[in-house]
Amino acid sequence: MKRYALLKHLRKYGCFLKREGSSHSLWCNPNTGHVEAIPRHNEIPNKLAKKIVKSLNLPEL
Repeated sequence: MKRYALLKHLRKYGCFLKREGSSHSLWCNPNTGHVEAIPRHNEIPNKLAKKIVKSLNLPEL
């Protein structure tokens, strides 16, 4: 999955960028307070993308 598609999905459900790290970006779900690290690769494996979405308590991709 492309990184921009994952970020678009996160923004659609109200998540926001908490801070930038050296190799990851931290995104937060304000409804639950969960924070998840998103790698800065152009391609993110589908299994990892699903894990990120699930841990942020968002609907599936």
